[in-house]
Amino acid sequence: MKNTRMLLFLIMVAGSVMVNAQQPKKVNICWDVSQSMDDRSLEKEFYFLDAYFKDAQEANVTLLTFSNQVLSKDEFNVSGGDWHNLKDKLKNVEHDGGTFFGPLEDYARGGDILLFTDGKQTLGATTPNFEGELYVINGKKDFDRASLNLLAIVNNGNLVNLSENRNLKNRSNVQVYSGSIYKGTTGLPNAQVYVKGNESELLKSDESGGFKVKAAAGDTLVISYGEKIKEQVLGDNLSIDFSFKDSGIQLDEVVVTDEAKVETTQATTAFGKESKEKLGYAVQSISDKEISDIATTGNNAIQGKFSGVKLGQNDDLSQITMRPSNSILGNNYGLIVINGIPTERSNSATGYIADTSFIDPQNIAEITVLKGLAATNRFGSMGANGVLLITTKTAQVAGPKGERKDLARLTNNIYDGKIKVSSKTLVTPYLKELKKGKNVQEAYTLYLEQQGKYPDTPEYFLDVYSFFYNSNAELANRILTNILEKELPSYNELRGMYLKASEYGNYELALSAADRMLEMFPNKIQSYLDVAMANKWAGNLQEALNMFNNIVNGSANVELNFQGIEKVVGTEIRNLVNKKKNELDTGKVDPKYTNNLTYNARLFLDWNNTDAEFVVQMVNPQKRFFNWEHTEAGDRSRIINELQHGFSNEQFEIVGSETVGDWILNVTYLGNRTSGSKTPTFLKCTVEHNFGKPNQTSEEFMVRLQEPGDEQQLAKFTVQ
Repeated sequence: MKNTRMLLFLIMVAGSVMVNAQQPKKVNICWDVSQSMDDRSLEKEFYFLDAYFKDAQEANVTLLTFSNQVLSKDEFNVSGGDWHNLKDKLKNVEHDGGTFFGPLEDYARGGDILLFTDGKQTLGATTPNFEGELYVINGKKDFDRASLNLLAIVNNGNLVNLSENRNLKNRSNVQVYSGSIYKGTTGLPNAQVYVKGNESELLKSDESGGFKVKAAAGDTLVISYGEKIKEQVLGDNLSIDFSFKDSGIQLDEVVVTDEAKVETTQATTAFGKESKEKLGYAVQSISDKEISDIATTGNNAIQGKFSGVKLGQNDDLSQITMRPSNSILGNNYGLIVINGIPTERSNSATGYIADTSFIDPQNIAEITVLKGLAATNRFGSMGANGVLLITTKTAQVAGPKGERKDLARLTNNIYDGKIKVSSKTLVTPYLKELKKGKNVQEAYTLYLEQQGKYPDTPEYFLDVYSFFYNSNAELANRILTNILEKELPSYNELRGMYLKASEYGNYELALSAADRMLEMFPNKIQSYLDVAMANKWAGNLQEALNMFNNIVNGSANVELNFQGIEKVVGTEIRNLVNKKKNELDTGKVDPKYTNNLTYNARLFLDWNNTDAEFVVQMVNPQKRFFNWEHTEAGDRSRIINELQHGFSNEQFEIVGSETVGDWILNVTYLGNRTSGSKTPTFLKCTVEHNFGKPNQTSEEFMVRLQEPGDEQQLAKFTVQ
């Protein structure tokens, strides 16, 4: 009975085609060969075409195959309803790449237009206007109904849905929820994941702690590890991260623990005393009661009192460093401020050592350490490496007496150039197989045969993209867009695609990756920054500025804390406003972001793998090096902050005459925090020369890191 109804329906559709027996009908067939159509129902689609050509027995057919672009155009003559040549062609097409409808309207003009697609447009949201009678035909159970409806409505066309799914047990609002489960800062494998009431379909998290589960809004998701269980009612957010801790479970930045009353306390800041609850950042302080009575120098007063604070050679206070060091201003040492007055400081770039021997530890009332935003709020770039605030009992400090002493200069950070930089060619089973091809076409044929073997290898399309790019950039771009065709691409894949596309200057493709990232991972603040950056690169300056503004004022997502990227976004706003002010509507820009910032160079590090640990060695023109550690051991609080809020970037500024010359950036990969995880990391470095000046330029470098202990040169550039 069902087949009879389908046949009658198809006959009605075919019957609407007005055929002049004396003149062949003009027909355009747009055949979607993107990756998502690989499981198409040829039987249903051919059933439709059989019925169509029984009525339109004489036709001149133009066949357009397309994915991320129109791939081929072939002409066929149908006579007496015989379309077997066309049928043979359709049977043998290969499916590869993302989906984009944009170019179709330039090729398919006049006559009947038969568009075979699932509607899943992964590269933009274009709705073409066709000249002719449009039939949108879908034969898949999994399709984008809204997209297909829009195509039909805009073109006053016909939507033909050949897929019949009458299983009443299937709910229309079922979606795929995904996320990661952490234990501390590492991914937690084998945690149990299931929907309450459907325990029979229990899943376990993978080796990196990732999970994917089908559920509907309103269902209760259960995460179980050992004796600990957490339930979460699902809503519109399809990306949810969990973290198990000894003291409770953290879900979306909220830790479930026993409540305790906390008294309001005051903290010393660069602007005086403030309530700790109102600060928005951490402050460490000690009073005179915590300073030993036998302390004879300022060094003794703070030694071992603050986490992440280190004294220099011979425990010298003037060479103080405060982890993390977020800028390389030619000087890596922190600023010492006594009673509100900055003192002369040592210079790690030149080796100069300032005198701090005049500080009397018995006259100290309080010492406070400020890092990051807490330091730069008041002291600007001088505080970029952290600030040590000292308040004395007398509020009077005697300055240094006599000439400066020539104290021992730093001798343990001289770059000897002996780092073993890896020069190995990347070898993987799939690349090894592709190299067997004698030419590009043979290699591509091998790729089409192998791609189905690596559905869960996040680096696969990224590596194959690089393999083909120099030989055939158009083909490489098509391969990379397959990531967008996946139902649930991982964060690492999408972020890797974003970085790879931008490295090669394909900013529209980078924007498509960023848009998909924001769609799938709206709980990560990096997603919003990437959309803004990709729009800037693609020339959509107003869209970029609007997103930057929404990030800093919090309206991009009121449920997220964007403080981790505020410095980067603020720098971007200032740069954009001062370079392109006449082209932008800056009415909504906060005045504090309108002043211009200029640097000899700005470095921006960007990576895709949130599980990665590495150390970047920065070698200045004087051959002195500074290490920036992205490790849990080196800066656990930063790693936790990244995981909680979802960002993976860092900015460094290079200023000062002593920074002019040749720079080298080396990176040592320490592996992933999650035991057993071998997911590689793509680390990108963007160098923006003469930042904030009319002659600002940029260059980009990127490395692939996988083997622990691997050392590579990340970048080599000259600051002028």
